[in-house]
Amino acid sequence: MGHLRPGLLLASLFLAGCAQTAPLSHTATITQPDMRPATLAAAEELCALVRTEYAFYESRRDTWEAACADIPDMVGSVASKAEQLQVLETLLDALHDPHASFGTNSGLSPRLVPSGADYWLTGDQVVAVRHGSAAAQAGLKVGDRVIAINGRPLEEAMETRLQPKGVVYGPAQKAWALNAAAAGYRNEPRSVTVAREGGPDTLSLDNHEIPAPQEFVSAEMLPGRIGYIRLNNSLGDSDTVAAFDAAMKQLKGARGWVLDLRDTPGGGNTDVAEPILGHFLSEPASYQRILPMDEPAWVKQAAPHGRWTAEGPVVVLVGRWTGSMGEGLAIGFDGARRGDVFGSDMARLAGGVEDYMLSRVGIPIRLPAYSLAHVYGTPRHEWTPPHQVIADNGDGPDLALEAALDWLGEFSM
Repeated sequence: MGHLRPGLLLASLFLAGCAQTAPLSHTATITQPDMRPATLAAAEELCALVRTEYAFYESRRDTWEAACADIPDMVGSVASKAEQLQVLETLLDALHDPHASFGTNSGLSPRLVPSGADYWLTGDQVVAVRHGSAAAQAGLKVGDRVIAINGRPLEEAMETRLQPKGVVYGPAQKAWALNAAAAGYRNEPRSVTVAREGGPDTLSLDNHEIPAPQEFVSAEMLPGRIGYIRLNNSLGDSDTVAAFDAAMKQLKGARGWVLDLRDTPGGGNTDVAEPILGHFLSEPASYQRILPMDEPAWVKQAAPHGRWTAEGPVVVLVGRWTGSMGEGLAIGFDGARRGDVFGSDMARLAGGVEDYMLSRVGIPIRLPAYSLAHVYGTPRHEWTPPHQVIADNGDGPDLALEAALDWLGEFSM
């Protein structure tokens, strides 16, 4: 897994901080003895862990240290595991980093971004709606102007996630807080109020069934012999490699390809991603730059995979629900000069995460421990697809796929 620090728990080169978390056991609701001392100790342990292991600590030093100085005031009466976790989650908010998360949750926990979100805001404007999501089913559309989130005006909703209090925040922190507020909390009813011609319209985001994907990948041959393969949030499952191999076999003879990464919010790992890229390589290729905190940078390579190499032009589709390893795969195709990337900005999850354990309370936590970049040097979380098009259009027309097929149609294949 490369030149990373030894001794880390459950280390995985691209394990996503946005992946699904395990809920706390039933003890979370049982009244406990005074848990304040252990919670204080765990918060101090987290502060120290971020100082030494978090790859982006220097850029967040001031807000983090201000939050750590507030720990005694932050930790009030703590009588349950859920309340204990809530204290630590509030502290972690001070990083304003969606790629830093705990490996467990409770009903009090915030939903993770992007996996727990179903729409994306830039200011008060909806710029993306996840296909098939509760927001899409409720009628939220790209271009809608949002007035309130879960009944709170935007500024108030944003303030709920900005930690510590009393600090002047810049645009990046406010953008994080706004979308974190839009994702909401697990036990909180969700709604979004939008400006409409007849007046404000509040859309409930509850009671909408969101079916889980039944397959690791979806594949079909589109007109013009275009092989289309969609990853169904499966980059973290080893069985995806065999499923992708089978999809490639099914589509052998395609004259062009569309690889759809718009449903990869849970991230994944290189053992799954590299064979996918390898199907399109005739020789080894560099696809991502690894930048450890205290060791020289090095470049990750992928090797050819499968009995034959897919020929013809390749389009990679990405959007706001392309996260972590999905982002790595996208910049990999671009860096290896084997695919043109269409879509919007991705989830922008910075760095690669490692797993740690807060020993005083037995709570796992994931932190970005090293930086990642395009092979040409652009930080992965700052890289922008060269072909810009609305990627996540809710239940409206698939504008990104239409643009990809138009582009592929220009090739004489």
